[in-house]
Amino acid sequence: MNKLAVFDLDGTLHHTELALAPAIARATKDLTGEEPPFSLINSLYGEPLELFCKVLTGSEEDSVREKFIQRVQFHQAETLPVSGELYPGVVSMLEKLKSMGFDLAILSNAHTKYIVLVTEILGIRNSFVSLTGRSDEPSKTARLAELSRNYDFTVMIGDRYHDILAGLENDLPVIACSYGYGSAEEHHGAITVDHASSIVPVIQKMLTK
Repeated sequence: MNKLAVFDLDGTLHHTELALAPAIARATKDLTGEEPPFSLINSLYGEPLELFCKVLTGSEEDSVREKFIQRVQFHQAETLPVSGELYPGVVSMLEKLKSMGFDLAILSNAHTKYIVLVTEILGIRNSFVSLTGRSDEPSKTARLAELSRNYDFTVMIGDRYHDILAGLENDLPVIACSYGYGSAEEHHGAITVDHASSIVPVIQKMLTK
């Protein structure tokens, strides 16, 4: 059986607020002169960076959006090596899934450059056969359909409504990570876990059904 586990990145594998919230706050200050509260930044994880710009700067202009993204990338290159962390249990969980014969993939609304940066700095880049960021096709549902096309079994793991819907709309089993940034309402239809170490046992049960 060909098996695939697809993960969101921020709020699922990467404890995002530790390194990205400061980078986004600094980028916002570069453009507006004021840093937004981390609570507002944290509420936006899972959304495209373009939406961060709209909410935090109040602008939808292309030039502002491009500069905002550039400044976020500049600052996160400084903050990630110092403050970036995976959630507890993530490395062991990924290793166990690989030992079970799973291919692993990341499917995120972040840009691919960011996904590569985070996974390389945090030492998990080589665990994945695919890193899929936001592209011309904004729908996670469509991108997940393409990823899962050649597999007999695929499970989607994430923390926000985009992840849950993508799995459910593809008729795939879904695991919701309550330790991330989503709400309980967003996790309807998924099996919820409160720690990364719980993901493998849930998947093992799925395989026996």
